Amino acid sequence: MKIGGLYGPADRAGALEFVTLRLDRTGPQEAAALSTDVHRLVASAFSDAELETLWISTTGRRFAPGGGPGGIRDFLVEIADICARFILAGDEEAFAAQACEFDSNLIRRQILNELDTVRKSLLERCEPSIKESIVPLLERVVADLGADLGMRLFLRALKSSFAPIGLSRLARFEAIGEQLGYSDLVVADGTLNTHFDMND
Repeated sequence: MKIGGLYGPADRAGALEFVTLRLDRTGPQEAAALSTDVHRLVASAFSDAELETLWISTTGRRFAPGGGPGGIRDFLVEIADICARFILAGDEEAFAAQACEFDSNLIRRQILNELDTVRKSLLERCEPSIKESIVPLLERVVADLGADLGMRLFLRALKSSFAPIGLSRLARFEAIGEQLGYSDLVVADGTLNTHFDMND
C-alpha cells in the first residue's frame, strides 16, 4: 500500500526490507490484510505477466519483481512469509471473513462502472507499458477475486498514476468504501489526485 513514492524501494530486496519495516511499525492487522491479499493473488488464475502488471500499476515501481529466482509468485510468497512473523492467531481469517461479508454483485457493478468511466483519465497517466492491459486486469480482479481486493487495487492504481478525479467521484468512492467496511483512510488517505470538476 505504501511502497510507491520517490523514496520507495528500487529493487526486490529493498521491497522485502520495506515490507518488514512497515509491518514492524503497523503490526498484525496490516500483516493479516497483506498476507490474505498475497495468497489470493498467488492462487489466482492470473499469469505471472499479469501479476507483474498489477504490481507496476498499484505500486508505481518500475523494477520487475519477477526478475529474481522463481518469478513474481515466489516474490509474493516471500512477502507472505514476512507477514507470518507478525500475524496473530485468527487475524487472517477475520480479515478474509470481512471481505466476504461485505461483497455483493451490486458493489462489484458499482466498482466496474467507476472503473469504466475513469478509464480515460487512468490510461493517460499510467505507466505506458501497461496501458493495454491494466483496465481489463482490474475488471478481472473485481470479477474473480471480489469487490474488496478489486476496489483496493483500483484505488492504488489511481493513486500510483496520480490520475485526476473529481470530488463527486471521490464521494462515490467513499460510499463504496463504507459499504465494504473500510476505515476513512483507505480511500481518502491524501494521495488521490482530487480536483473540482462538476462533471466528475
